[in-house]
Amino acid sequence: CTSKLSNFKDFGSGPDGCAFGVHSVLEIPYGKKYEKDWLIGLLQSGCSLPFSPIGYHIDHSRAHFYVEDAAVAKALKQISRTFTDRENFKITIITQPTPPPAHSKEMQMTEEEIAHFKCCMQKRYDGAQQALDMSSLRSDPDLVANKVDLILNRKSCMQSMLQIIEENVPELLSLDLSNNKLYRLDHMSEIHLKAPNLKILNLSRNVLRTDKDLDRIKGLKLEMLWLDGNPLCDSFREQSLYIRSVC
Repeated sequence: CTSKLSNFKDFGSGPDGCAFGVHSVLEIPYGKKYEKDWLIGLLQSGCSLPFSPIGYHIDHSRAHFYVEDAAVAKALKQISRTFTDRENFKITIITQPTPPPAHSKEMQMTEEEIAHFKCCMQKRYDGAQQALDMSSLRSDPDLVANKVDLILNRKSCMQSMLQIIEENVPELLSLDLSNNKLYRLDHMSEIHLKAPNLKILNLSRNVLRTDKDLDRIKGLKLEMLWLDGNPLCDSFREQSLYIRSVC
């Protein structure tokens, strides 16, 4: 790709990736009769949070796959029996916590994926404004064309982004993360170390629910923080209360 940055360095393998804590296994009774792409596409279209299935497999007549986050499992459980198949049977989703699957490495970014991600970031960087536009990242045409399913809620993806920023544009002043379905900022806790000069952060049109979600970014010395379109904004009746809470 054509770089807008002259100082982007070669970026090798990314961070270790996801925290291997409690995951969830999803079970679809009679899932064997469905094509994988059709079933996963249906669930992704209805789920309020983005996800990529891990370790999809069939056991007898049931389809199984893992997700790495309890919030995603809960969101999937909420849409159980809300879809019908071609024979008009409702599709049931059963969830339960489980230890990390043996193939947890699927949740890490490969070197090839990181290379595509870095190229994407180069194209989205405005050197004159020292601004990086990472909005609507999952629908980025280059990432889609290269089959990179990039979800910033995933630890490996967020940490790869922060590492690329640290190694190439630590002077970054503005970062736009809007419209990425972010429902937590846990993996952004080191952003004040990776981009210490950051002044503008756009988190609009995500799914952050409480002001406590912002604790992870309190190390930043922001001059402007955009949160429009997040559920947390609904809990404030007055702008003055909202400003005091998030500042």
